[in-house]
Amino acid sequence: MEPPAKTRRIEGFRGSATAAVHADALAAEEEEALRAAFSTAQDVAPPLSVSTTFTSTGDGHIYSRISAPGRSRCETLLGALEGTEEQPAHAVLYSSGLAAAFALFSHFMPRRVFITGGYHGTHQVLAQLSKISLGQAFQKLPLMPPQQIRAELREGDVIWLETPLNPTCEVADIAAYAKVAKEAKAVLCVDGTFAPPPLQRPLLLGADAVMHATTKSLAGHSDVLGGAVCVAEESAARAAQLRSDRVALGATPGNLEVWLLMRSLRTLHLRVERQSATATQLAQWLHQALSDKSHALAGLVHAVHHPSLSTEPYVANQMKGGGGCLALELATEQSAKKLPEVLRLFRNATSLGGVESLIEWRRRWDSAVSPLLLRISVGLEDFEHLQADLAQGIKASASG
Repeated sequence: MEPPAKTRRIEGFRGSATAAVHADALAAEEEEALRAAFSTAQDVAPPLSVSTTFTSTGDGHIYSRISAPGRSRCETLLGALEGTEEQPAHAVLYSSGLAAAFALFSHFMPRRVFITGGYHGTHQVLAQLSKISLGQAFQKLPLMPPQQIRAELREGDVIWLETPLNPTCEVADIAAYAKVAKEAKAVLCVDGTFAPPPLQRPLLLGADAVMHATTKSLAGHSDVLGGAVCVAEESAARAAQLRSDRVALGATPGNLEVWLLMRSLRTLHLRVERQSATATQLAQWLHQALSDKSHALAGLVHAVHHPSLSTEPYVANQMKGGGGCLALELATEQSAKKLPEVLRLFRNATSLGGVESLIEWRRRWDSAVSPLLLRISVGLEDFEHLQADLAQGIKASASG
């Protein structure tokens, strides 16, 4: 049996930086029960439990594929971050982001999925789902604007929003899609990997489920592989079913990965807000090169993509910061391919959300992406140092 996920009943904690530190702590009146469930004793830092099996007591943990102390505690913590005091959330952890995506699709079992571009791995999941749909008709349809998609939606359809979109950072209007989905009795799932809490909380905007690759910003140190699905408090039965399905799917995260994720969630607000602020500064500085002929990079930058550059009103209402990723397009493919090789601080590597800044020529992994485009994940370095590195690198890549 899954131990009860409880959080300290102090008003106003959920959805805040304080929740990241205290949401899994023990309230005095719950101390004995939760100590048994979470095996915390008097530790200040959460202990690492590596056991795969537990002494049978008729309640609590039995076998770690079903549940484990650290996983239950970490799910409590992430649920508190994705929700608020008024609208709590349930979190379910998985062994990878794609495992979380597969779990959502297999849970809803849609006949039709509306989706656009984004992470190529999600499309691979849909291809696998199509193979095992047992002869049922399955369609992947192009996503349309909210006002157009309403006429096309049928009951049980899934709208899959990746927002901001990987790698080009377009932002979709979650509230608008949630409205039309509910009208049609369809389902809205949001991939929030590019904008984790505290930047964006899709459940509060009406989404039915939000998925994260916890590998990225939530874990944030380039040392964890994992995923998560979060659903609203009123969807407790859905969360229970997802946990039950996880046992059968074998997509359980490891104890060490969960422990590392829980460690990282403590500093989530500090890291994500800093990365978002620095990425915004870099995006605005690079964007100036498009119109300012006196800019040091004038003529070398073709386009810049970041949510902070959007003029759509819903973007500011939906996001508390543009996120730590931006996309940069240079004037030529040759320059774009060369840039990662001549930078000094940015690592030429895939992934995102870690403490170190990364850059990659995205066409290397995704043939649908423009050959001019580079995806940048901003770390925790000083803005001035990253700015100087990009300036020298872009000039060097253009020199041949």
